[in-house]
Amino acid sequence: MSIVFDTEALLAFYLGEQGGKEVENRLVKITKGEIRGYLNLINLTELYYILYRRSPDLAEEKERNLRDYGLEIVPVDDNGLWKEAAKTKERHTLSLADAFAVATAKVKKANLLVGRDAEFDDIDVSVERIS
Repeated sequence: MSIVFDTEALLAFYLGEQGGKEVENRLVKITKGEIRGYLNLINLTELYYILYRRSPDLAEEKERNLRDYGLEIVPVDDNGLWKEAAKTKERHTLSLADAFAVATAKVKKANLLVGRDAEFDDIDVSVERIS
């Protein structure tokens, strides 16, 4: 099993919000090698800048922390990924970062872990929501 993390899910974990424990459980499974976990560079950028606004040190710490969990950071230099993100963005009312999360799930054939955002309701990947 593989999972792609949307930014909102990771923010719930790092900011102690509802559903954060579910995210932590998935990250622990990645560390144990029970599942594979992915985060694309665009969503990492989004997470970093949101945390950076709170504290540059916090952003640095959490970026290192994600890598320590064993999350694979997916670059966007693959033509398949960025083109799929563009096509997804054209078909759905999503932010660009969300379109990249969907595209990453498609390319990696993985489930997408998201928060409560309604814009993920009609996409063509398997979506898991944190509660």
